[in-house]
Amino acid sequence: MSRQNYNIDVVVKYTREGHMIPLYLIWDNNVRYKIDKITQIQNGASLKYGLQGLRFTCMIQNQYRHLYFDNKRWYISPIE
Repeated sequence: MSRQNYNIDVVVKYTREGHMIPLYLIWDNNVRYKIDKITQIQNGASLKYGLQGLRFTCMIQNQYRHLYFDNKRWYISPIE
């Protein structure tokens, strides 16, 4: 598997309390993927993929992925 992470567009819901809830990923070809479930939210880093920030562990189409928000951009990486 490649050591590449992907910068992606994300549709996010902001709650009244100020929390972010990612709802959909939008891939480069403008295909939208629903985030079926978020199982964990924490500050985290992936040394392997060079990512850090707020990490969402998500289920998308029956596969778990890490979704990172670095206060500016969104990135997705596989969970290994």
